[in-house]
Amino acid sequence: MSSGNQFSSAWTGIEASWRNGHLAHAYLLQGAPHGAALRFAEKLLNLIFNNHPQVQTRAHPDIVWIEPQSKSRQILIDEVRDLIRQLSQTSFAGGWKAGVILCADRLTAEASNAFLKTLEEPSAKTVLILISDEPQALLPTILSRCQRISLSDEDEEISRHWKDPLLNILGKLPPTSIPEAGLFTGRIAGILNELQEEFEAEESDRLPEGLSAKEAKDLLAARSNARLIESRTEILRTLLQWHRDVLMLVLEQGESALHFQDDLEPLKRQAMLCTRAEALRRMASVDEINRQFDRNLPVELVFNNFFAQMV
Repeated sequence: MSSGNQFSSAWTGIEASWRNGHLAHAYLLQGAPHGAALRFAEKLLNLIFNNHPQVQTRAHPDIVWIEPQSKSRQILIDEVRDLIRQLSQTSFAGGWKAGVILCADRLTAEASNAFLKTLEEPSAKTVLILISDEPQALLPTILSRCQRISLSDEDEEISRHWKDPLLNILGKLPPTSIPEAGLFTGRIAGILNELQEEFEAEESDRLPEGLSAKEAKDLLAARSNARLIESRTEILRTLLQWHRDVLMLVLEQGESALHFQDDLEPLKRQAMLCTRAEALRRMASVDEINRQFDRNLPVELVFNNFFAQMV
């Protein structure tokens, strides 16, 4: 099923459930927490709350949003308890209440167990929406109590505006000199800078009203940085898949299992210039990039080291 059809088909089912009064108590939307899955969640909330303008700004009093806020990027038990408390109160508008958990896979064990009790004892006219691109990290007991909707493929279309420039860079590997490695680094950094500007602009339009200047600044930074980390993770995943394709060609494993079959010519060229040991080393270097980002090393330094090793 194509990505557009995937989204449309899932939405048709939601509309039918709403019309028939059979909306599920809990949904797990599998996809990027700030991509297709979030857009689907907002569309569902707009349906339930009759396109109220406060849905988009996350300021509706009957919708509770939680997402990782701590330095550890986890969702803590106190945040889940606050969500449960708010959902247990009477609706301000006298109708539905909703709870949304972005990056639900970041729930700690304690938070997961606390949330599970809410799933086991659902309140009337309350819907819970979990969003995650790693649902396997959730408790099986949580998964079993949610209606699962996969929107992962839809995010492929959303990512094209950074994936095409990235594949253009990868197709020109390896750099032939240290200055050329620096040029590749600059292009990667440019992609990330453009994404950050885009995310900041989009998230600034979603900020709730009534925040102080500092609160607005902190919330904007938290939301845009979370989205940037997601995109950076996808970029690294693409980088790893590219070098895995090179390795497959080096090992003469055939072309049918390649991720990037439309880029066969540059992949074959790179495979001819690469040994098995070098292909494996480059894949390991992508994993090292992740560890360096975990240590908060600058983007330019991390990627420059990566590309310079290929010279």
